[in-house]
Amino acid sequence: MKDTQPTPWILGFYGRSGIGKTYLVKKIVAQLVKEGFQVAVVKVSDKAISIDTKGKDTFLYGQAGAGTVIFSSAIETAFLIKEPLSSRAIVDLLRQNKAYEYIFIEGALEAWIPKVRLGDMPLRENTVLTYAGDYDTLFSQIKNKEIMK
Repeated sequence: MKDTQPTPWILGFYGRSGIGKTYLVKKIVAQLVKEGFQVAVVKVSDKAISIDTKGKDTFLYGQAGAGTVIFSSAIETAFLIKEPLSSRAIVDLLRQNKAYEYIFIEGALEAWIPKVRLGDMPLRENTVLTYAGDYDTLFSQIKNKEIMK
């Protein structure tokens, strides 16, 4: 049986803190979603932080040794996997979850991810574009999946 799910188009973004990565990715996501595309975003941080809250049930389950804790409410579901995962492992989980057409990775580090650099920081492996402020051209290249080596 052939897999009929589309292969998501993956693109990373990186740059110094405060350069506007989140603003740019948010703008791209909003426009793509408005046009009917399914989009996922992964935020990678080099800081040792958690979105879990000390003392809450989800935190206590993780402390007890649960490898994955899932919090589900009337408005969202959060999976807390109690170990760091590579971007590839995260993308594989997203592919199992839903048929996304685009997956963006803010803070992309891994070499396999094609990346857009914001600002003048050192180039990372597989950087395909340095964003120079022309949003319309960038969006067109992303929408048409034209940014490649």
